[in-house]
Amino acid sequence: MGQVFYIAFIFFLSVLAGLTLLFLVVSIYENEKQAVVRSLAVLFVEVIVLWIVFYVPFPSWLYFCLAGLVICFLGLVLARFKTPDYIPAYSKQRIDERDTMFSRILLKKGSQRYTAYYSAKPEYKTSDDSLREKPGLLDKKSKFYNPFFSEAAKATFETVESLQGLVEKPANRTGKSDINPIKLTVFILNWAKKSGATSCGITEMKPYHLYSFIGRGADYGKKVALNHKYAIAFTVEMDKEFLSHAPFSPAVLESSTQYLNAGAIAVNIAGFIRNHGYNARAHIDANYRIICPLVAQDAGLGAIGRMGLLITPGLGPRVRIGVVTTDMPLNVTPVKTDGSVVEFCRICEKCARICPSKAIPFNGKKLIDGIERWKIDSEACYSYWCDAGTDCGRCINVCPFSHPDNFFHNLVRSAIRRNPLNRWIALKLESFFYGMKSKPVKLSGWMKP
Repeated sequence: MGQVFYIAFIFFLSVLAGLTLLFLVVSIYENEKQAVVRSLAVLFVEVIVLWIVFYVPFPSWLYFCLAGLVICFLGLVLARFKTPDYIPAYSKQRIDERDTMFSRILLKKGSQRYTAYYSAKPEYKTSDDSLREKPGLLDKKSKFYNPFFSEAAKATFETVESLQGLVEKPANRTGKSDINPIKLTVFILNWAKKSGATSCGITEMKPYHLYSFIGRGADYGKKVALNHKYAIAFTVEMDKEFLSHAPFSPAVLESSTQYLNAGAIAVNIAGFIRNHGYNARAHIDANYRIICPLVAQDAGLGAIGRMGLLITPGLGPRVRIGVVTTDMPLNVTPVKTDGSVVEFCRICEKCARICPSKAIPFNGKKLIDGIERWKIDSEACYSYWCDAGTDCGRCINVCPFSHPDNFFHNLVRSAIRRNPLNRWIALKLESFFYGMKSKPVKLSGWMKP
């Protein structure tokens, strides 16, 4: 019997060393230098322990005890506990887009809009005026301005601007298609993924999805009137390597690139729907009538986490969102209520620790506008953007769910879904191998001007 426990313990140590070796290879491939060094150290210790177990005789009762501990540990790790369902709570009060930082910063001093807005909302005036004194996003005087990446991002945002005239056009009036809604739904979902989307879902429109008033563009100040019944939401992946440089300028270029990709996919889908005789509107950067994360969450693409962004199962917050709304009859995507991502967010706090502007809250959710949620300090966040000249992205990069979508990281994600112990272990291992305050990767090679 002692021999059985001896072999079982050897097998456990061998599997553990094999997983460490796999993690080492993955870390080398992902250029995670700290993880490489620490996994090498762990692997060395594991090999030493294996050597000792092989060549140093120990009493059988010790192997019995060790094997018992291993069995208990594996039982806890593999156990599937009931995770609290994630049921999103939404405020009944719709958001006025004019109150968002992206709208307020566009108000020009002395203009009619400026005077009217700050007469109604004087509490924002002093802080907003101080932001206008800062360099601003992609400005040459900003801290992380880069003649390559910053100017490339400007060009990309200009290309996104060229799509604005395509977001909303008349539908084909020759007659509505009589194609089965199920077939239309299947085609749209698969075409979106073929076009570059990483995930896609459909939800019924709700009042809280919509802004109350338009805050940007020629229709500024008008009530949002959108009678579409369905929304098609999708995500596009942001490149992990570029985001590893956040808050340096490669991050803002990647951000603008995926806004462009999401915009192009949304415009294409909207055009397809209009060709079938139905109304459709693409919602793209700087031209939204809806709040993308809320729509995407209801479409089953993820859950809104501590940082206020959509956390997707496979890529975390490392995505940009595109949305198309329409009156075309479509099949709604079934939504999973797995709350493991939000439960992990409760204990993690890595994004809050790493945030340069301290805009992300620590601790638990608070009661805001009648619902419990995390609320970021958007003024502090945008203030940092104005100094840095980029849209930062540090929180996105360091989120444990942002690791690449591969076998090893998906194994960890699967474990996190199983039980609270695994979430605690994953957080401790994340801290050990990657660090809770990992530094951004400096520019080198072709990236450096």
